[in-house]
Amino acid sequence: MPNDLIGDLSKVRLFDLVKSLVDGKKSGMVVIEGANAAELYIEGGSIIHGKTDAMAGEEAIFSIMDLNDGRVTFNWRLSPEKRTVSMFTEQLMSKWAQREEEWSKIKEVVASPDAVFSIVVDSGGDDRTILSKHWGVLALCNGMRSVSDVAGLLGRSVFEVSETIYEMVGKGVLEKAEVAGTPKARLEGPIDEAFFVTAEMELKKVMGPIARIIMSDTLAAFGESRDAFPKSRAVSFIETICYQIVDEQKREKFGKAMYVAWLSSLENG
Repeated sequence: MPNDLIGDLSKVRLFDLVKSLVDGKKSGMVVIEGANAAELYIEGGSIIHGKTDAMAGEEAIFSIMDLNDGRVTFNWRLSPEKRTVSMFTEQLMSKWAQREEEWSKIKEVVASPDAVFSIVVDSGGDDRTILSKHWGVLALCNGMRSVSDVAGLLGRSVFEVSETIYEMVGKGVLEKAEVAGTPKARLEGPIDEAFFVTAEMELKKVMGPIARIIMSDTLAAFGESRDAFPKSRAVSFIETICYQIVDEQKREKFGKAMYVAWLSSLENG
């Protein structure tokens, strides 16, 4: 029988299955059947081709590395029409092994793609630094979306989002929603005027006189008035303005100041 079931990713890591085929100098096609279908071709123990629905080659291999759901079969009769992987298999497997080590560390905090996280409102007075690259994940971790939901909305891999959440949990910015999510009552009602006064002042520092126009246009895009803007949409508002600040250092400076202002509005409101 050419198509043999070799594993279930809910019970075994794909890395271990592929490594055994590479070490055994096998030839054939590895097929992952599940929510994210993929194929990986091995010839004489060398990985020569990989593909998913959206990509092929080494880019696909790096995407396949993060799969953790589906049945895995091996068809020893099939070979690809062309080679799309130029990286040496030893180098590829080394990178994959490093990825597995990172995953094992991350999974101590982000146990699965179904895990849900929310923003820590009470910081105990400690300062918390938010990098510009973290804003997208922060804005979407609302205590209801799973890690995989956030990854899908941002167009990023589950690994990238999990790594970001791991970093932000370590900084005391995010926490597991099932433990102590942001109290719903704190996100109800409009945000106070001080939030917008701070936003305009901080934006003027990095963008100059155009700050007032950016604020006005962003409010219009949200379809909300300044005096009735919901607290629950404030982080998305900050993120939207951040996207309009091209300079990374200025963007980060504004984002940090506004995150503190947002926390203050929750704690005082």
